[in-house]
Amino acid sequence: MLGWMRKQTRSWFVYIAFGIIIVVFVFFYGWRGDREQGESTVAVVNGEKLTRRQYEQVYENLLAFRRNLPENKSLNDEEIKQLRKQALDDIIERTVMLQEAARLGITVGLDEIRRQIADTPAFQRDGRFDKEIYLRQLAANRMSPGDYEKAMQTRGLIAKLVESVENTAKLSEQELYELYRLEHEKVNLAFIKMDAARYEDAVAVNQEDLASYYEKTKEDYRVPEQVRVRHLAFDPKDYETGIQVVPEAVEQFYRLNIDRFALDKKVKARHILIAVEASGGPEAEAAARTRAEGIKKELDQGKDFAKLAAQYSQDPLTASKGGDLAYFERGQMLPEFDEAAFSLKPGEVSAPVRTAKGFHLIKVEAVQEAMTQPLDAVRPVIEGELRREQASEAAKQAARLAVTKSYRGGNLVDYARDNGLKLKESGLFSPGEPIEGIGINKECSDAIFTLKEGEITPPVSAGGGYHVFQLMERKPSYLPGLAEVRDKIERLARRAKAAEAARGAAEGYVKELSSGAATMETLAKKEQLTVEETGFFSRRSGFIGKIGLDQDLSRDAFALTKEKPYGTRAYGKGESSFIVMLKERLEATREAFLAEQAKQRDMFMPIKRNERVKLWLDGLKERAQTEILLTL
Repeated sequence: MLGWMRKQTRSWFVYIAFGIIIVVFVFFYGWRGDREQGESTVAVVNGEKLTRRQYEQVYENLLAFRRNLPENKSLNDEEIKQLRKQALDDIIERTVMLQEAARLGITVGLDEIRRQIADTPAFQRDGRFDKEIYLRQLAANRMSPGDYEKAMQTRGLIAKLVESVENTAKLSEQELYELYRLEHEKVNLAFIKMDAARYEDAVAVNQEDLASYYEKTKEDYRVPEQVRVRHLAFDPKDYETGIQVVPEAVEQFYRLNIDRFALDKKVKARHILIAVEASGGPEAEAAARTRAEGIKKELDQGKDFAKLAAQYSQDPLTASKGGDLAYFERGQMLPEFDEAAFSLKPGEVSAPVRTAKGFHLIKVEAVQEAMTQPLDAVRPVIEGELRREQASEAAKQAARLAVTKSYRGGNLVDYARDNGLKLKESGLFSPGEPIEGIGINKECSDAIFTLKEGEITPPVSAGGGYHVFQLMERKPSYLPGLAEVRDKIERLARRAKAAEAARGAAEGYVKELSSGAATMETLAKKEQLTVEETGFFSRRSGFIGKIGLDQDLSRDAFALTKEKPYGTRAYGKGESSFIVMLKERLEATREAFLAEQAKQRDMFMPIKRNERVKLWLDGLKERAQTEILLTL
């Protein structure tokens, strides 16, 4: 379990636990039991044929999922291959699991599926199932209700099967204690830092050193490919004039997007905060409560809330404004504050409410009930959005026309002149560098660097508009010779040689310390070095104080003992090497563990269950008779 916990394997079945609708869209849609005659087969699992149609659907869904991630980036050939392998693995995993569910007699009824659909927040309005939203969501993902119910049935079967396996997971007290110890044990290291700068003046580099360093690092100095382009920009704002948005289009947009115009309940309130210091203990708590109750009595006697807030409140952001918080929705304040504020009527003042910040007195001044904004109130917003959409489409069509006519004419110059358009020309730039007038844009850069000289791109969307590029000049990538980068190479080679000298010295000192010929203090005094401390860190800290990230040291530090306190080698990379010694260790005691045992079990039991499912699934696949017919 410990090894698996560190790796945190991300097999597809883990997504079942999330219970979010995108899981069904991405991982289960396209999984049907029906077959079409003549379909090619990609694999056979226990006699069951898996079709290319199933495989391609899962692959396309995975690809779409990857592209919609926030860190979206183009996939290279190896990543595409891995994604295809994952798609094949996924359908094999699903097949063996559905076969096992059938063997065990696990079923999911239609009523159960429909109840789950009705309980899905994505298909609800005001906490109740809304069929119109349901159908619109499915249509947006190109699914029919029948397809979705089949996908939900597959998901439900697998979820039930996985749950039955998870329930067999056990976590002994000793295993839980070992996990606790790994999580909470800490060490503090004493260390000496050996810097390259200490040896830089003492090392010399000759022509042979320079040539050797250049050969090892020459790709670092490669000048990337550069291009120069001319381009036309088509800004949708230039096409908005004259666009008429008809009332029917506005009304249809309003009906189809009615949920966008729903306003949640809001309250307008003031508050008085009496803060409680976390370190103050019961006395501070009691004193703050007494003070808040005293202010509440003044309010009950009719005194002005805003004036008392300015006088007493310890909230630096609102005290000067009489405690005014303006309007806010649920979830914007602390939970206890929300609960009190949304239970009050206009004009009412709460009793003291305890939150993590202290005690609050809350006065609600107005309530704005949840509502759907009427069409007339949002008509200008909708008209503006539809006008921008039509202008964007007009700009795209204008860009397409420019491409078509420029293909025939051979360049953008004539088209720009004949149509009164401003043609821009860039300087030389490389992939990933800013494009003049646009900035850094991956889509534009990718399109440009596929061109041959004189060729024109299709319209590329960037910055809210569309752009058409023509390649004017291409300078291929090249490696500068040693003479061209000699000054830089000489500086870096000297620094690298000094770093080697620092590491060699550090390794020598480690041997002295390990043999008992010196202590860290005597060594530091003799060599005029400084002994520092990292401060306490745990195995999972990652960052080691004053040293940085060093996985090897993070691991090895916990093997050091009072009897053998010194590291067996120098640590660190680059220009600094570190000689380390165990200074202190904070043990994770069994007494502390027992006090937190229930909390630790809640933390680690899900990991144990996932591990149990993974081992079970690995065994299921291993026992299956699987024939792969697809070449990736």
